[in-house]
Amino acid sequence: MQIRTKVLKEELGKSGLNGYVITHTKNIYYFTGFLDIPDAKLFLILPLDGEPTLFTNPLSYSAACEKATGCTVKLVKSSEKIWEEISDQVRLLKLTRVGFDDMDVSLYLELTKNLRNVDFQPRTELVWKLRRVKSDEEIGFIKRAAEFADAGMKAGLEAARAGAHEYEVAAGAEYEMRTRGSEGTAFETIVASGPRSAHPHGVCSDRMIRQGDLVILDIGGVYKGYKSDLTRTFVAGKPSSKQEEIFNLVLRAQNQAFQQIKADIKASDLDGVARKAIEEKGYGDEFLHGLGHGVGLNIHEPPMLSKSSKDIIEEGNVITVEPGIYIQGFGGVRIEDTVLVLRGNGQKLTKIPYTLMI
Repeated sequence: MQIRTKVLKEELGKSGLNGYVITHTKNIYYFTGFLDIPDAKLFLILPLDGEPTLFTNPLSYSAACEKATGCTVKLVKSSEKIWEEISDQVRLLKLTRVGFDDMDVSLYLELTKNLRNVDFQPRTELVWKLRRVKSDEEIGFIKRAAEFADAGMKAGLEAARAGAHEYEVAAGAEYEMRTRGSEGTAFETIVASGPRSAHPHGVCSDRMIRQGDLVILDIGGVYKGYKSDLTRTFVAGKPSSKQEEIFNLVLRAQNQAFQQIKADIKASDLDGVARKAIEEKGYGDEFLHGLGHGVGLNIHEPPMLSKSSKDIIEEGNVITVEPGIYIQGFGGVRIEDTVLVLRGNGQKLTKIPYTLMI
């Protein structure tokens, strides 16, 4: 954690900043080792010179004292206004140019009103510059989360028979991940069957799966706060010729993009490989999203893989590769894996086979 803080301080110096305020709980975990609930009110003030201070409310204080490292933990009583504490700390440290990651608008307005001589700048890219390249420890955590997703997917495939409800499939997948040690789900589990599979974000409903339905199951496990992302599409029963055609096309597009993964390639070029494969068969308009995204403490984080992305893929990135085709009134197919970027290729961290018929 202290190495990460040191690197961030170096970035502050290069940027002409003498302080940084971190409010996002995942970023606080990244720099201190203390992971709280997503909407916890935590504030880490990092001066260019000196030790960071983590401000917490009474609900988080004891856990922060136990888990947080490389910083001083300070209690802010419920009756006090957090912006006053931050203002006092900024004055004490004589900070004049302060970057921040993800500050609430109301807090920003209070601080700029109270500290008129301080230049507050949104500089979240300074944190993402560090977070987007994973350490060996982080990669190990994501691999574990991927193992949970594989196990959950296997359970979901077994549950997704004609006559089962979508929520039952989700419950089976989530239960399997939990019993194996997953800290929860990386996101709201998606189970979309029949015509609903044409909705890329079709979270599970009470719809009953019917014979011959396409079913998209999108799940993710969590370990030490780190996430995985895995999607498979299958048919409850015997697939039709068109279902097979769409499935094989998406699988081919995913494989072609995966084969091109390496450090220093443009994210837009990777997207273009999969998009070209789908467009050549006349389904370009039905590929509704980018090829993928970074995965780590957040389920969606840099780099972003899309045709408009300016990102460059780096060794140590963990990304998803997830082309899809979505045909309204018919259904959709998406195939997704979590992939580690190595110097010359990619390594799939999710490993469950691709099977259309279950």
